[in-house]
Amino acid sequence: MNLKIKLITGFRKDQEYTIDADESHKAYYLFMNPEDRAIFKSGLALTGRDIKAIEPDYHATMGWNPDHKLDSYDYQEIATKNIDAEFRIILNHAKNIAKDNPELVSQPLEIFKELNSPESRKIADKLKI
Repeated sequence: MNLKIKLITGFRKDQEYTIDADESHKAYYLFMNPEDRAIFKSGLALTGRDIKAIEPDYHATMGWNPDHKLDSYDYQEIATKNIDAEFRIILNHAKNIAKDNPELVSQPLEIFKELNSPESRKIADKLKI
């Protein structure tokens, strides 16, 4: 399952942008460095001061209609599939990478989960993943 996160830049629904969770550390870096700017794989370009919040995008992750109002059954399905736990782990790692190792922001987050290569293992050891 391809996890997605939502970048919220304002109060209106059209001020929410969905990106792959693989780029969540870039989003956290921008959030913590308001004067910096970045371009995401989707082509979305933002400065850090534009980002008001970063949160899981359950609708995009599950393939649900964005206008669907989540109910208890939806949250139960999310919990049963451990998607909420995966989000907590990934977003925590992303925040730590952005805070402690900003030089790695250009690397996709996926590299830190693929610990088979010597380079990713070295980075993961450095980050204590």
